[in-house]
Amino acid sequence: MPTSSIAERLEQIAEGVPGTLGCHVMTAEGETLFSRNADDAFAQASAIKIPILLAVLAQREAGKIAWEQLHRITKQNQVDGTGILSEFLDGESQISTGDLCTLMIVLSDNTATNLLIDLVGMAEVNRLMDSLGCPQTRLRRGMMDTAASARGEENVSTPAEGARIMQMLVQRKFLNRKISDEALAILRKPKSSAIRKAVPPEIPVVGKPGAIHRVATEWALVELPERPYIIVLMGKDGEESRFLAAFSEIAQCVHQTLATKQ
Repeated sequence: MPTSSIAERLEQIAEGVPGTLGCHVMTAEGETLFSRNADDAFAQASAIKIPILLAVLAQREAGKIAWEQLHRITKQNQVDGTGILSEFLDGESQISTGDLCTLMIVLSDNTATNLLIDLVGMAEVNRLMDSLGCPQTRLRRGMMDTAASARGEENVSTPAEGARIMQMLVQRKFLNRKISDEALAILRKPKSSAIRKAVPPEIPVVGKPGAIHRVATEWALVELPERPYIIVLMGKDGEESRFLAAFSEIAQCVHQTLATKQ
């Protein structure tokens, strides 16, 4: 399918979804293949956990925190929503920083996420994003903080900045090759997502999805042999289920096109 036809088809899919859909698709080298509302800000839901992971790795690399440091799970720091730590007995378990990162990414654990935000500091996550050239990617509240959400304090990013962050990782330019590889290894761990469902199971999908009321997001690196590519999808002011169906349709169209060009 010619590039112009692909763009036309992806635009049709996006236009068919109530709400606003943003998308940025590019090669690992940075060639833009399709872009729509790429500089618009979208609430991120759990996709904001990727910047938090990078902040933890950056502070560990700087010697400010330890990967093996233990954190006690208590009723005071447990929050509802996705994950498993909210089910733990009060004060009976301690979890390492490294394991909190795995729980945050693989199970999207909100308690783990908030513990990591407390560890590295919200302002430090945002300073890191500034240093990476992503000033619109902002961490403004912890997970399940409904009061902050009601005040409009939402965690946000753009499709273009999400794609920029994923490109830094695939090019091994986040801090250094070792740390970039470590971040990719955590993000590569299996999880269900709209893009994952659209790509053949033997092709690794590296990234993080997220969804809250009227919002859906996913940042992904698809490790297509010889031609890895980045696809970041965001939706707002619509229905989560409709966004996720469109995400899968867009991802399937992109993958089929790129896979046949190899």
